[in-house]
Amino acid sequence: MIRILILNLFFFINLHAQNLKEQMLEKTFISFDGKNFIKFKQLDKKNYEQKYTNLVLKIEIDEKLLKNDVYYIKILSTKDSFKNSNYSYEFINKVPIIKLENIKNDLIINFDLENQHLFFDLELFNEFEYKNILNEEKLLFGITYGIILCAFLYNFVFFLYNKEKIFLYYSLLQVSLLFLLVLCSKNSYIINLLDNNGNNIDISLTLLLNLSILLSILFNMEFLNTKKYTPKIHTSLWLLIFLDLLDIFSLLITNKSFIIDYIPPYILIFLLLIFAFFVLKQGYKPALFYIIGWFSLFIFVFLSQSSFSDYNENYMLHIGIPLESLLFSFAIGFKMRQTELEKQQNETILINKSKLASMGEMIGNIAHQWRQPLTHLSYIIMNLKAAYENDKLDKKYLEKKTDEANKQIEFMSHTIDDFRNFFKISKQKEEFSLIECINESINLLNESFKSLDIKLNFNYTENFRIRTYKGEFAQVIFNLLNNAKDEFIKQEIKDAKIIINIIKKEENILIEIIDNAGGISEKIIKKIFEPYFTTKEKGLGIGLYMSKVIIEKNIGGKLEVENTINGAKFIIYLINSQI
Repeated sequence: MIRILILNLFFFINLHAQNLKEQMLEKTFISFDGKNFIKFKQLDKKNYEQKYTNLVLKIEIDEKLLKNDVYYIKILSTKDSFKNSNYSYEFINKVPIIKLENIKNDLIINFDLENQHLFFDLELFNEFEYKNILNEEKLLFGITYGIILCAFLYNFVFFLYNKEKIFLYYSLLQVSLLFLLVLCSKNSYIINLLDNNGNNIDISLTLLLNLSILLSILFNMEFLNTKKYTPKIHTSLWLLIFLDLLDIFSLLITNKSFIIDYIPPYILIFLLLIFAFFVLKQGYKPALFYIIGWFSLFIFVFLSQSSFSDYNENYMLHIGIPLESLLFSFAIGFKMRQTELEKQQNETILINKSKLASMGEMIGNIAHQWRQPLTHLSYIIMNLKAAYENDKLDKKYLEKKTDEANKQIEFMSHTIDDFRNFFKISKQKEEFSLIECINESINLLNESFKSLDIKLNFNYTENFRIRTYKGEFAQVIFNLLNNAKDEFIKQEIKDAKIIINIIKKEENILIEIIDNAGGISEKIIKKIFEPYFTTKEKGLGIGLYMSKVIIEKNIGGKLEVENTINGAKFIIYLINSQI
């Protein structure tokens, strides 16, 4: 049952590591009658199932082992069971502390268990920890638990907000670490509840360790995006998860662990660090923060388990784990910032793609807009030529035809300006006439509508003025009108109609664009605003997605769609702040 004592570590100590405390435990003996002593490591399950009254603990201390240094032993046992010791002792926070100095005899500790189960543990402190930390131990633990609890709440709220698994895994990891530290402190009410027969603490800590390892691996996979950057490492991590789950199953069935007992936890941490370096080499910048946070944890866990360190392992973990929590909170924040920047870049790319896709549509509309003026100019040239050949070209006739030609050229010039303004990107909000803006979009499609015999009714009661991004708003109107035109062509609608209504509703403005193209199938109506979803044979599926992004994110309004009796109705809500 040696694990009862050494499970106060956050991770299990390597069974071959011979630090100061373990060497003392090698020479620890226990007696239930005050005469006959048996080696502590020879206790079995039956000894922990029985209840005792008197108990004597003897530790054979080697002077050479202490190297003339002063150490202190903290006695954790069943409440009020400590009686006395042959070395000087004092009580700090009602817990006995024995001072090891000028060692000449074996250390003898007497207990009165008062017919209770066997439970005690020893914690070893050097003089620095005794003078500077031990009296403030509760403060240290309180700060540690507070930091971990805040890290849990911080990440769990983020998970509830955006449903990303990385926040769920890390928040659950913080919970498991919190319980581990509370149990490892051996100084809480929880430990007494679990300590029924000397084995429950063992199993509980092992399960928490396995759970922490599982959550650490899952967090590693999500944070480093190993599936994308390092597929082979991603497969290896899944293998580790399988082994960990197998170890949990073995623990529940046989009460034995084949991983935790034989593999030092800092080896697992170091392995995850190596994986992070491979991801960093792929150019993934957040991996650097992961390495910094995980390396700090590796250092403190390694120090808590190393044979050359005489620092209290419990303190090492109560400092290292909250430090890791703080570093990873910054790391996750940086990752989210990077993700947001990538999202913004992708949206910019989508906007440009949307504009390029619209440009193809507009070229056709320019052709419709220019076809009649070009034909008219051709007739003017033919008339001038015929008049010249028949000697009828006088000044009055020439001025008349020149005026006609100038009007057509001016119309074509306005068309170019309209299309140029449409593609102009403005990063500043401006105040403009809502009616004029919609009319500009209608004019771009006017000739196409005429050629397809599409009738358009534009209804409004007053000339509303709004303040937002004019170019982006005009693009949305154009996309919605153009989509209606494409649907008329696809469905071969003969009596095609589009109605645009502007309605003032309380403090908001509603813009309705209604067509009679047959409506949208109920199976896909909830998907039409998703990126790359399209029903067009050669469509890109970004027009409606970008329209929704522009209205709801950039402008701050709302874009919805519903079916009417004869077709579809798109509704743009402009709230009071845009009016």
